Amino acid sequence: MTDLIVFDKDGVILDLEATWLPVARAVAHYTASRIPDDWDGDIGGVELLAAIGVDEAAGQIDSRGIFAAGSFADIRSCWQKMLPSHMIKLDQDNRYKQDVQILVDRHGRNQTVPKGEVEAPLRQLHKDGYQLAILTNDSESSAKRNMQDIGVLDLFCTVVGADSGFGSKPGPYGFLHCCQIAGVTPAASIMVGDTMADYGAAIAAKAGDFICIADSVDNRPHQDIHHENVIGRIDQLPALMARRSLR
Repeated sequence: MTDLIVFDKDGVILDLEATWLPVARAVAHYTASRIPDDWDGDIGGVELLAAIGVDEAAGQIDSRGIFAAGSFADIRSCWQKMLPSHMIKLDQDNRYKQDVQILVDRHGRNQTVPKGEVEAPLRQLHKDGYQLAILTNDSESSAKRNMQDIGVLDLFCTVVGADSGFGSKPGPYGFLHCCQIAGVTPAASIMVGDTMADYGAAIAAKAGDFICIADSVDNRPHQDIHHENVIGRIDQLPALMARRSLR
């Protein structure tokens, strides 16, 4: 019996590339612009993007890369190791953080693109009696803004981000917090995601099951994910949940 469905956001409810590629490009090239002129290294925005799984030329984001599966803290940590030792500390420099926030707002606000039809299936699941939650490695405020943009924020009993105080995925605590807010056990909850971080969080929290959003079975993040639990879009989820309830 499933009472709670916990969704990842990017790549599941939102089109990852359409929503976030402009932001990734802007932040990476700005970060490269802060490299001191006296450094003789050969790192630019393209290389910073590649390191986090973003192919700028192809306009593609690897679902297994840091940008898709990690938090911005993970991205900063990756970039810091590539940059000169005498450069600013990306996680401490206030000007850098303020400028990045401006770029995120400029390139991301009102640019939220759903991954296909999402409102109708989410409202159907809510109507069918499931509680819904979001667990993302994005920030809580960004996730709420995204959901407001596409008109579904009212459907979720909670939205948990990497900065909400429960750590990031694949840690279990954000998922467990969703269960606590909904008043259900992890065994009565499932995770719907597309990355190894999502699957890892479900396993760590002892979730009842994991539903994978992937273009094909071969694209699922782990071979232990059952083939019947792989769907291309969440508009297929209400029918899948209906079939599960008949077992």
